[in-house]
Amino acid sequence: MKFNIDIGHNCPPDGGAVGIRAENHLTMEVGKLVIQKLEALGHTVINCTPTKATSVRDSLQQRVKKSNAVKADLFVSIHFNAFNGQAHGTEVFAISQAGKKYAQNVLNQICSLGFFNRKVKNGLKYFVLRNTKAVAILIECCFCDSKRDMDMYDAEKMATAIVEGLTK
Repeated sequence: MKFNIDIGHNCPPDGGAVGIRAENHLTMEVGKLVIQKLEALGHTVINCTPTKATSVRDSLQQRVKKSNAVKADLFVSIHFNAFNGQAHGTEVFAISQAGKKYAQNVLNQICSLGFFNRKVKNGLKYFVLRNTKAVAILIECCFCDSKRDMDMYDAEKMATAIVEGLTK
């Protein structure tokens, strides 16, 4: 399979949420591991994360442009949530039926690690999901401002759960 992986944020000025830990650091930890694990399984992986941008919109447009230029079976955008320090858990966004199937598989795997199931949700509000031609999902691994989630979080386990959800 061919995967386009988008390591959320990590492209100033697109820095992401900040809580107990910063989203851009968390997405980089997990994203690099997901790429390594998929490649180790023999999959083709394209990292769609830009290195510089003039704005958040430019960052998002670059991600979509790269993904659309390199046809893939699945586009996966990796993120971490933040809200009020009390919200916790995992949610995955998708638009298409095929995307919802992958989203549910990934959600099940992450929740098997002990994270609260916040369900598969409609991702129409997300630019990358609306504009990417490939089947696409956006994963909110957990809340970076939740002590409960951050105490449970382990980058290796999170990446393994994502890869298992994508490939099994």
